[in-house]
Amino acid sequence: MFSVGDYNMDLPVKGVSSDELVSTRLRKLFDKRGFRRIRVNKFEDYALYIEYKNFLKSENIITFMDANGKLLALKPDITLSIVKNMPEKELTALEKLYYVDEVIRLTKETREYKVCNQIGMEIIGKTDSFSNIEAVQLALLSLELISKDFVLDISHLGFLSGLLEQADIPAHLKHQVMDGIHRCSRHDVAAALDAACACEEFKNRVLSLSCLRGNFFELLPKVKELINCRQMQEAYDELKHLGESFKDTNLGKRMNLDFSVVNDLDYYNGLIFLGYVKGVPKVALTGGRYDNLMRKMGKNNSAIGFAVSLDDFSTYLNTGKKFDFDILITYNENSDYARLLAIAGDMAANGMSVRLENERLDLESAGFTWGKRYNFADNRIREED
Repeated sequence: MFSVGDYNMDLPVKGVSSDELVSTRLRKLFDKRGFRRIRVNKFEDYALYIEYKNFLKSENIITFMDANGKLLALKPDITLSIVKNMPEKELTALEKLYYVDEVIRLTKETREYKVCNQIGMEIIGKTDSFSNIEAVQLALLSLELISKDFVLDISHLGFLSGLLEQADIPAHLKHQVMDGIHRCSRHDVAAALDAACACEEFKNRVLSLSCLRGNFFELLPKVKELINCRQMQEAYDELKHLGESFKDTNLGKRMNLDFSVVNDLDYYNGLIFLGYVKGVPKVALTGGRYDNLMRKMGKNNSAIGFAVSLDDFSTYLNTGKKFDFDILITYNENSDYARLLAIAGDMAANGMSVRLENERLDLESAGFTWGKRYNFADNRIREED
């Protein structure tokens, strides 16, 4: 039903880094599905990030004063900028958008600011159940275009929030429960529920939910057994409807249910998901529904989307490039440069990467590698050992 084979990328691999390759493939995917590319400002009013700092999960933002004395910030997030520029009234048609952009964030490991490259897509407007299905399908296809070995972990915040709202648990303990579920710590979840004096039946139900992670279709019946309110039923129905669209497909085999995937309920609701690819030890794709953020920003629309972080791919993924370039041609000062350029042009036209270098220079000592080496002298080209 759904196959990445429908998107023939036809891309040369040599000379292209992994992040460039992924970006090009995903751009073509989104273009073919009718998404419109947008660009946002490099910086925003700092007040925007102060107001929604919990959404960003960080207060470490680079700020500067413009010529008029207004405090601006280099953007640490793209979704906030997109939502800010959406009209307040309900859209008459869905906005299907994608972006290729960079954000500035503080890295946890080095405590240094880093330019992070992203590509992502958003569906904004009067979204319906198909919007969920399309977003998840595009997330799966995006991961498949990065690596054939991938998985998408899916959760539904409505199921968890519906369960937690049935007990009178203080907000700080509710956050501890969610944090424990996110860290897959059954002990911490139980401790927070004990501190809230939760009844044994409720405690067992939450602990059962916190342990659910594995194949989407195998776990769905177990999720159904935990339903005891309308909100949980509606969340289950959305998950079931989603599963029906991918059952018995190759993409469906890559779907997991994992209720440890959680996010801030003040901004997110409904489906959320994380994508992983083999060989990259970090989350490759993050996404979900953020209708609550839309409401907080005064927008009468719904939204779902995801972002792919491009920066780790060059480090961890192999593009299949064996050499720095296929052909090295050396020349001297007496060479016919016009003839040399014509020879290099012919080779490049046949799909080879060609480097032209003066024979006096030692590229091997400089760390370069190549497939074949030629010397151009007396208007003739000769292959060297």
